[in-house]
Amino acid sequence: MRIEIDPAGLDDTNKKVNSMAKAGKTLALMVVLAMVAIGAGLVIALWMGNHEAVAPVVLPDQVQIPQPPEIVPPAATFTNIHANGFAQQQRGRGWTNPVDPADSLPWDQRLDGILLRGGEASDKADAIRKLMTVAPAEAEVELSQHLINMVQDDRYDPAAELLTNATTPAAVATVLMNDLLNRRNNLKLPMLLAIARNDQHPLKDQAKDMLELFLQADYSTNWDQWGGAVDAWLQQNQ
Repeated sequence: MRIEIDPAGLDDTNKKVNSMAKAGKTLALMVVLAMVAIGAGLVIALWMGNHEAVAPVVLPDQVQIPQPPEIVPPAATFTNIHANGFAQQQRGRGWTNPVDPADSLPWDQRLDGILLRGGEASDKADAIRKLMTVAPAEAEVELSQHLINMVQDDRYDPAAELLTNATTPAAVATVLMNDLLNRRNNLKLPMLLAIARNDQHPLKDQAKDMLELFLQADYSTNWDQWGGAVDAWLQQNQ
């Protein structure tokens, strides 16, 4: 028995077989891609699980450096030496050492306070002498006149240190010299001798003239002779 094959039907069959083969290859490729995607997802998930999320570091705009505390020096007390040799204590001008209100007054108001307050005349003389160290130069003559009214023979030091000091202004020294001539002899003559032998003193010539007048002698610049003559005169005229 002879079987006849239709060529057209055979072609259709081959086409169907080829179509099915192509579909199978496409399905297999899709399966492989899906498995690759799943595998990649698992790897990423494992990596994320082993690494904690790190917060980004935010730097401040400016670092604030703490400043050390301010050190305030203590108020100091110091001593000034006035031109006439008098040591003047001054206060440090600090927060913990305020200025005495009386020290800020004009010199004439401070003088009024000294003259009007109670107390011994010698204490007032000491206060006036201290005031002269801070008062303006034009006030020194008036202050020296008040000083000689308060200073006593037995406490003559406030006036003596001014009168024998060569740096004392001549006008002030003249007020004191005129007053000295009215003091007792055992104060007057030694003071005149101290002034006369000081070559730098502005009143040395006047003092020597007064010595010559009292002693009725002239020993030139032999100050040892002058000293002996003063001692002898005082012993004879007590």
